[in-house]
Amino acid sequence: MTVLLQLIASFIGTISFAIVFDTPKKYYLYCGIIGSIGWGIYLVVLHLTDSLLIATFVSALSLIYMAREASFGLRAPVTIFLICGIFCLVPGLGVYQFAYEFFVGDSLHAAVVLVKVIQIAIAIALGITFGYELPPQCFFAYRHRKKLER
Repeated sequence: MTVLLQLIASFIGTISFAIVFDTPKKYYLYCGIIGSIGWGIYLVVLHLTDSLLIATFVSALSLIYMAREASFGLRAPVTIFLICGIFCLVPGLGVYQFAYEFFVGDSLHAAVVLVKVIQIAIAIALGITFGYELPPQCFFAYRHRKKLER
């Protein structure tokens, strides 16, 4: 039941971010689905590996794949789907905890939290980078569009 609630929350949160990001209304549902699936992949990989970094990397890689697939299929910029979808993976709580610990004066704990936040940010960046490097031929929507254009 907890997983289902998390998926619903990620769907709603992603759509909410799409509204704030001023995404066109016709893409809200796609953004929500991509964000929710990305969070689901994160939860599954985290359960299987118990590694926050691997789960974040795999989820970011799958998010960029889905964003590019949607981009090719809907003929829209990939950033619409990626920025909204990646919202759930961003370590906002970690940044808050770092700032809190830093200003309270617990420098040691702040440093530990900061290292974890940086690791997560690097895992997200690497996942996105590897996903962007995939050639267009790897995407179903791209191949399908090319067949229709012939």
